[in-house]
Amino acid sequence: MVKLEKIRSQLFPNLYESFLKDDDPLSDQQDWRNVFDYRWPTDHDHCGYALLDNDKVVGMIGMVFSQRFINGAKRNFCNLHTWWVHPDHRGRSLALLRPVLKLNDYTITHFTPDAEVRAVTKRLGFSSLHSQLKILLPLHKQNRHVTLLDDCQEIAGLLDEHEQRILKDHLPYNVGHLCIVDGNESCYVLYTHVVRHRLPYCHVHYVGNQAVFARHEADVRNALIAKHHVKFVALDCRLAADIRFPRSFNFWAPEHAVYRPVGLKPHQIDHLYSDVVFLKLTTLPDLSHELGQIWRRFVPGFLASK
Repeated sequence: MVKLEKIRSQLFPNLYESFLKDDDPLSDQQDWRNVFDYRWPTDHDHCGYALLDNDKVVGMIGMVFSQRFINGAKRNFCNLHTWWVHPDHRGRSLALLRPVLKLNDYTITHFTPDAEVRAVTKRLGFSSLHSQLKILLPLHKQNRHVTLLDDCQEIAGLLDEHEQRILKDHLPYNVGHLCIVDGNESCYVLYTHVVRHRLPYCHVHYVGNQAVFARHEADVRNALIAKHHVKFVALDCRLAADIRFPRSFNFWAPEHAVYRPVGLKPHQIDHLYSDVVFLKLTTLPDLSHELGQIWRRFVPGFLASK
């Protein structure tokens, strides 16, 4: 008999052996455990739902619950990920989603749905989330009056309690933390070094102070490019619509992400507390040829350096 069960810690080994270990060759067992067994407090006693057929996992949906303070107000989030059902049980797929639809006071996101999942969620009232990326190329500009910190203890001392919580909650994950210090002002930046794409890059997911970031983003991009030996830095356009970036361009990305917001606008939705950050996923399509054509115009000698 097939039953629906909440995903708790003790169920993880079954999930891993049934599906997760073969789903992503770049994520090991501990990477996946961190996604399902996160350590910050939530109002829920589980991290998703599983379909069990005589204790065998035949379906699952992961859920990352979090609370954020946005414009001074507490907001509830639930990020969906890893929605999978065995072909023999596809008729039960919606059973996994029904509990999600009851989260009326949560902004629900799904950044990595396949085409079928996207179609289902759109029929159930979810909206597309604009996912175009701003590609930031190397710059020679450097500001000697700015300090960039990458030590988490030093950074924590400059953050308010809400950003301290973001930093602490993301410490178990292989993500990058940076703080721009300009006199009495600072800006916390969280990013990932993405190696899944044919062209590795750094993806900035969170910018704490847009004004400080706008003044010094050239130093940030140069530092990340040099540290991680990548060709470019990416930033979601919706998170920095008011900033003008020199030597940059908007890169097309498919609108596959979906969300169901509660009182929030698209520019207030980022990838924190999601599988995109936890597993350092790419949101760029594999369009290396198109990227190469663009770089020929922007970066002399790009091909020679590959």
